[in-house]
Amino acid sequence: MVQKRRISDLIILSIRILLALIFISYGTGKLSGGQFGNLTEKELATPIKDLSLFKIAWYLFDHQPFKIFIGVSQIIASLMLLYNRTMIIGALMLAPIVLNILIIDLTIMPYGLKLAFAFRLTGYLCYIGLLLFYYKNQLTPVWKTVSNIKPMRSENQKAISYLLVILFIPALELAPGVLKIIYFAVTHPQSFWNGIKALF
Repeated sequence: MVQKRRISDLIILSIRILLALIFISYGTGKLSGGQFGNLTEKELATPIKDLSLFKIAWYLFDHQPFKIFIGVSQIIASLMLLYNRTMIIGALMLAPIVLNILIIDLTIMPYGLKLAFAFRLTGYLCYIGLLLFYYKNQLTPVWKTVSNIKPMRSENQKAISYLLVILFIPALELAPGVLKIIYFAVTHPQSFWNGIKALF
């Protein structure tokens, strides 16, 4: 029984290291320019309708801040997988990243590559699932906590509370716009002032 447990521990550790190595390499590849882009001058001069989805996507993904965000996210999730205290968070971060890559690859890649990456990335998702299942005893209390959100308490003031919600919704929608106006006023004061004068 002890030997079986030790083998299980080693398999889980191997999964963690494998996923970390793979996605650190993917992330650093994006940051160093080794992934995405890579279109020839001829391809760049070709009308978009004549390019494959793969080439178009590879060109688009080469732009910032998308490329740095994906690269850094992969590296952070991978590093978290390597440390016992953060491995579950790392696995939970890595799962949507891998799923997103899988869906993109199924959408843009030619059949041969699509098939190869479908099996490979699905395997990685299974490894993440196996890792989370292995630590289910640690995850269960967390799940109970986040899934046990209490409803609003005061029965007598529910109607007033819901009326306030109706007011809060548009205010929350407008808040980013107000921040944008403030940002524009600070960074482009002359243009902002000209815009204000144009209103009158």
